[in-house]
Amino acid sequence: MVESPKSNRIKFSVPLVRDLTHSIDPITLDTPMLDILALFQGNVDLSALPVMDHNHSYFGIISRRNYLNLMSRAYARELYARKNLDSLLASRLDIFKAPLVAYAEDRIDRVIVDFLNCDPAITYEALPVLADNNLVGVVKVADMMLKLSQSQGKLIKTMQQLSARLNDEVANAALLQRNLLRSARIDMPGLQGLATMITASEVGGDFYDYYAVDGRWVVMLVGDVSGHGIAAGTIVCAAKAAVNFLEAEKEKEPRKILSRLNNIIFKTAHQSLLMTMFAVCLDTSNGELRYANAGHQFAYLYRALLNRLDSLELGGLPLGKDEFTDYEQAVTEMDLGDRLFLYTDSLVEEENAAGECFGYERLEALLIKHTESDAKKLSNSLLQSLKVYTGKPRFDDDMSIFCVDYMEKTYVSGNKSTYPDAPETGNFTGVQITDAAYRANPVAISQHIVRQDLVFLAENSFSDLIPGLFAQGVRRVLLQDHAISRQLGWNVLLNQHRSRCNNDLSMYLREPEHRREFVINHSEDKDFIIGEVEAWLQEIPLPGEDRLDAVVLLLDEIIENGLYAAPRDGKGRPLYAKGSSRALDCGEELRLDISIQQGLLGISLTDNWGTLTPNVFLTRLTRHTLGEGLESGLGGGGLYLIWRMSDYLQLRVFPHQQTQVCVFLDLENPFDPDVDKSFQFLYHTEIHEACQV
Repeated sequence: MVESPKSNRIKFSVPLVRDLTHSIDPITLDTPMLDILALFQGNVDLSALPVMDHNHSYFGIISRRNYLNLMSRAYARELYARKNLDSLLASRLDIFKAPLVAYAEDRIDRVIVDFLNCDPAITYEALPVLADNNLVGVVKVADMMLKLSQSQGKLIKTMQQLSARLNDEVANAALLQRNLLRSARIDMPGLQGLATMITASEVGGDFYDYYAVDGRWVVMLVGDVSGHGIAAGTIVCAAKAAVNFLEAEKEKEPRKILSRLNNIIFKTAHQSLLMTMFAVCLDTSNGELRYANAGHQFAYLYRALLNRLDSLELGGLPLGKDEFTDYEQAVTEMDLGDRLFLYTDSLVEEENAAGECFGYERLEALLIKHTESDAKKLSNSLLQSLKVYTGKPRFDDDMSIFCVDYMEKTYVSGNKSTYPDAPETGNFTGVQITDAAYRANPVAISQHIVRQDLVFLAENSFSDLIPGLFAQGVRRVLLQDHAISRQLGWNVLLNQHRSRCNNDLSMYLREPEHRREFVINHSEDKDFIIGEVEAWLQEIPLPGEDRLDAVVLLLDEIIENGLYAAPRDGKGRPLYAKGSSRALDCGEELRLDISIQQGLLGISLTDNWGTLTPNVFLTRLTRHTLGEGLESGLGGGGLYLIWRMSDYLQLRVFPHQQTQVCVFLDLENPFDPDVDKSFQFLYHTEIHEACQV
């Protein structure tokens, strides 16, 4: 940028492609495919490799993203393991093509315009650069965007009067930034919502993005660069370019996303600017929500069933503070109907005439007030309330609001065909899938079937099917030919999804010959109760006396589960360490019932927490089936043992209200702990679980 001594005009020199060209050693068509893969995997900054033909002339360019997408497929590595690059000429000639070729003397702004016209989705990271028809290297698209933004920033800082041409340049930069953003209307698997962004100047420093991974996980990001304007917009462009890479690599762990972005921002801004960001990933098949934070405002999670607003409190350094930063990650769960709300700090920091901030209390009150409103109405109400409070038509800083509702669970499978409904039995009103039919044709179970109404009818052992069934949300499995099924009543078992009984034990065993009930008030009651039950059972002439040890073991596991696994906070974290001594809180209930009727012994534990979810139970059984054991922090390990040691297990949960764990032992028939047992997990939520994708 030079001011001529003969004129008062300010001259603006747009950088040329040669200024940003990276010299990269090209590869040839006879380079082994696996060697190319190693080059990309060994250098995360390597965005593309130019290719020379057998005459050492420029032939094409291979994009990092396109090549890794090809070679990440299982068959590809075996197919091309011993082949050279020229083996792709016949089948994948397109992999060598670039949207356009840049020349060293081209202006980068014109190259960017031509590039976006050819590749609006920005699927290519770099372009080949030629000079005098000879290859001189590659230029990264992100570098050109950043350099253009930086040059515009220098222009604005030094000029005295904004010319018409400069207005056009800034408008183009603003338009470019807007075009980089995702649609404001969020319509992702299982989620619907709205993103609203208002910039205080032509180019803003706020950022949001979202993308889906394998049609199941949805990653959501909201960030804020310190300050606003062109300089902040530069960092936003860097973040967007990095997120494009992460999306292509199917990265879904929030802590890893923040670590990668932190490194990019550090190298781009050199600590001159920082960026805060809140990152979340929702598994829409089961509601698991993972999140990490880089110095941003805590996200809000509205839990519809509890009518409660929770703050997802987790700290972390802003992006760009240090070159290498590890971020903590936390996990909670979203139920259907819950709402996730993310925002940038200006929403609470805008001031009125008296210098008082809008504040968190006003924000939270509005979030609670509009729980029944859709995302658009909520956003409009927030902005209108803020304008009334500040008395200003415009805000002093950039502002972003990101709101999504968890509408439905998704069940994804490679094959989209479905089973026809199985024949009904008796007055059964749900859907049955038979063992033989599923094994003969193991395709996807209909996404439109509510999982509460679905029963899998097993013939004998079904452990080998557990991972596949549970991945599709199946949580009711009944053995078709089993003595205890006949004793409890086949139609009664099938229609448990229609019952909302708060005492399943008395429903199954209506006329017990023997019955005991215990109310647990302290963790120390456990040993006393187990001793009492053991002595009581020894006095009763029971068949199958060898099952007494199993009863004691089951009692221990079931009571432990009620004392330590059931009590959890709003973020799904246990309130008490396992084995710690504790008295039950005021209002907390824990009741143990034992009944014996015609050779059946039933045990029931009821708590008023209602925190156990199908995801925890199914994950526990799946991991044990696959030999993976326990997962730290997940809990539910005792549930697997309870299932194995019983003849039938039933769990009924009214979310945030009550959990019943019922186990039944057949004392008149031989018991084999290695044989798979029937179980049902009844999860009563007012919001349907069918999937419409």
